[in-house]
Amino acid sequence: MIVKVNKKEYDVKDCSYKERRQLHKHNALVWWHGKMDVEKYYDLLEIVQDISGLQESDFDGLEMSQIDQVLQSVFVNYLDLEKKELAG
Repeated sequence: MIVKVNKKEYDVKDCSYKERRQLHKHNALVWWHGKMDVEKYYDLLEIVQDISGLQESDFDGLEMSQIDQVLQSVFVNYLDLEKKELAG
């Protein structure tokens, strides 16, 4: 799967049903008490990176906030959130 972020393309592994369920669960935990749990959010991004197959070398030249943006975009693509948001 190709994910485009800031005019750069990232070739990431596809996400299985089981992995999508895992991501959905962890996303729910991020927002469980109605506000964002930052530690759980970063745990979620680490899971996204593991599933995606992206390596440290894929982020050469990027600041940490830009890496977060890439991983967040991969997450949105994995759960098809962007398509649902546009259709809503």
